[in-house]
Amino acid sequence: MQTSVVLPARTIKEIHKIGMQFGFRNEEEFVREAVSEKILQLKKRIFFSLTDQVRLKAESKGITTDKILENFERFRDANYSCS
Repeated sequence: MQTSVVLPARTIKEIHKIGMQFGFRNEEEFVREAVSEKILQLKKRIFFSLTDQVRLKAESKGITTDKILENFERFRDANYSCS
């Protein structure tokens, strides 16, 4: 699926100037990468928001990072010991 976006002439000039300095072949390549980076940035925000929610829920139940690590080490030692 393709979508067209109309950008102001000033923005196109800035994209061209900066894009060429950083080795982009054309404005389209610059915009594609900029949009991909923005999507990744937003996905990271969602991830961190979710992990904060999990952390707060765990803390409210008295679960600490140390307890999680201890539990993981016990599990790992019990299930993956090299004998």
